[in-house]
Amino acid sequence: MRFVIISDTHFGDREGTLVSCKGDVPEIGPRYDEFKERAGERNDYLILLGDILDFSIENYNDVYPAARVFFRQIQKDKIARKVIYVPGNHDFDLWDTIEYEVNVICQIKEGDDVSPFRMSVPGVIDDRFGSLDQGFKLYPGLTKKRDPEESSYDGLFLDSITTSAKGHQGKPTKFIFTYPNLYIVTDEESILITHGHYLELYWEVLGEIARLAFRDKLNIANPDSLAIKEMVSMNFPLCQLACSGVGQAGPLTDVVQKVQRSVKDRKPDDIKDFLNRLDDAIDTLTSYRWWHPMEVGREVARDAASGVAKWLLKRQLGKYKDTRYNKEFMEKKEVQRRFADYFKTSCREIRTINEKFDQAIPDPHIVIFGHTHDPVPWGASTLNTENFGIPGLPKVMLYNTGGWLNRRKGDEVEFCGAEVFTYRTGEGFKSYPIGYERAEVGRPD
Repeated sequence: MRFVIISDTHFGDREGTLVSCKGDVPEIGPRYDEFKERAGERNDYLILLGDILDFSIENYNDVYPAARVFFRQIQKDKIARKVIYVPGNHDFDLWDTIEYEVNVICQIKEGDDVSPFRMSVPGVIDDRFGSLDQGFKLYPGLTKKRDPEESSYDGLFLDSITTSAKGHQGKPTKFIFTYPNLYIVTDEESILITHGHYLELYWEVLGEIARLAFRDKLNIANPDSLAIKEMVSMNFPLCQLACSGVGQAGPLTDVVQKVQRSVKDRKPDDIKDFLNRLDDAIDTLTSYRWWHPMEVGREVARDAASGVAKWLLKRQLGKYKDTRYNKEFMEKKEVQRRFADYFKTSCREIRTINEKFDQAIPDPHIVIFGHTHDPVPWGASTLNTENFGIPGLPKVMLYNTGGWLNRRKGDEVEFCGAEVFTYRTGEGFKSYPIGYERAEVGRPD
């Protein structure tokens, strides 16, 4: 078996390097040849570990054409027979679309009742010698009602992205979707791979708030220990809004993007201007009668509260540090706690697979993720859970796929680096640096 793992290509983003979008027509980007060389040919799978299509920044009309350029090229170069797609936060909208196609559109077309979204559809690649279930399988719903090999999370609309719009010329690409986890088990390793956005507060905050505010009203077995499906579903509304809401906001998209850029670049004057504009708009929408004492009092109180809120927000934004390129991300205690919770929840999902499908998948001792754009190569010993100090958490090695975007600092542009992870039966895992020297980030070759 042969497969390749990458993440964070952000097709549609104009800072992308696997596909360039500087003009109106997207084209293969300057880093593609390096990817092609390291990926090799005729892999069984190309595993895409999230933030592949970037709907949260760009419009659908820009994202899909850029993705088409890449997928047609990997098909031409015979990179892989199939693509396993594990969405992240910037392409969560794609997972929502796939769930809707599988459980609503396809069901109605067949004259059947619609099915509830499964939320979590784990996949397993088993390359253990002598395993009766060697190969790749999906476990939708974690029930025995449907044979894993007959899963409906493939053969869907994205397969046609590599065909021509005129006459459907060209060959479809075989996509298989799994979310949010893919598990890989070999004779040497048991690995959890996931995009990593649920380690960041924003993407799982609804679950945390719900457990605090509605603990006694939640219809779940254990509020202290959510199942993966419960975690995904509780955070679904905000993830969906944040993923596609900005890129599809029409005239508002440019404004929101400028706010995001000001926050990331720590420009307090720009932030103050945006906050003042919001304050003025709220005043306009909530006019008061100056001769009415109670309304005047409410307006004074509202203005005072608004001033305090703006001061606090500006102060917090001044401390903001983007998750991308943040080498200290996994050193934060709150992130380590979320990792421990997520890891333990994933282990429970594995045990459910083992129980219902007579598997024997061990708990992972390795995690490969993306999201931060900070590459950690295979075999590096600098990132693990040994020093987290969390009871019950075993030692887990953490590796990161990096990202494929250029990073702008004023007028300067830099590429912070990606890792291409590969696996070959009999050879095991390796990873190859793209666009950076490992010594620069203090990690061993």
